[in-house]
Amino acid sequence: MDLILNVSFSEVAIYGIATMFLCLVFHSIFLSLTINIQIKFMNTFPNASGIGLLMPTILIATFFFVVSSFIQIVLWCFLLMAFGTFANINDALYFSATTYTTLGTGKHVLVAPFRMLEPLEAATGMLVVGLNTAILFSIFHRTVKKDPNMDAFLK
Repeated sequence: MDLILNVSFSEVAIYGIATMFLCLVFHSIFLSLTINIQIKFMNTFPNASGIGLLMPTILIATFFFVVSSFIQIVLWCFLLMAFGTFANINDALYFSATTYTTLGTGKHVLVAPFRMLEPLEAATGMLVVGLNTAILFSIFHRTVKKDPNMDAFLK
């Protein structure tokens, strides 16, 4: 793909912020799904306790977080490909994954005006990790609170 050079910094910023917003809206939907499934799980298995309660709740939430993050990485990859910043999807996906996770290997560097996309994608990844951590702690707290024997299990 040819690099689109007639795109201004502000246009790239608008597309980047819109993609960030779309990712956060999308992740909020996944968070809502996760919480609803947690509630249904606890209502379906009211007698579950200990590891039988803790493991499924944490695994379900983690699965949804991983799927949501992967889809967001792909969305950023598509934006990069739309601008023609990478010759193939493999490089764009690799760049997007390392940027989203803030690993940032430095193997690929975007040229101006597309550099604006890197910090926006990294910020999206950091926000999502923060949200995921908060939800996991909430699920863990709720699970421990539900099971009076959990104190003995955790010792």
